Amino acid sequence: MRVVLDTNILISAFIFPGGSPEAVYRLALEGSIDLATSPVPLAEFGRILAQKFGWDPATVGDAVAQVVRAGRVVRPSERVREVTADPDDDRVLEAAAEAMADVIVSGDRHLLELGTWHGIRILKATDFLAEIEHTD
Repeated sequence: MRVVLDTNILISAFIFPGGSPEAVYRLALEGSIDLATSPVPLAEFGRILAQKFGWDPATVGDAVAQVVRAGRVVRPSERVREVTADPDDDRVLEAAAEAMADVIVSGDRHLLELGTWHGIRILKATDFLAEIEHTD
């Protein structure tokens, strides 16, 4: 299953261990899901770790590198203008479209309100985990 994790899921996975976002990220580390991302969300991830949480540059670099190793980085070929309330969310949609993702896992209200976008389901981490457990 190809999955794009929104930046807020990655941040929560690294900052608040033990929660659903970390459990989803661990599935990528274990190879149970095919994680995809793109350069803009990766840069946002690193910027938030540094600016909001005070991580030093080396630690930020290690975290970003780990995400890159856990999945694959796609380079979106088309721009999306879907989430007018928060255009940054469009970058997640672009990554998902380019990766041909099955699911976007997000805690972002604007993305979750879409529910599905171009056949790609958008789920909260807890809902994604419940679905994965149900199919095992």
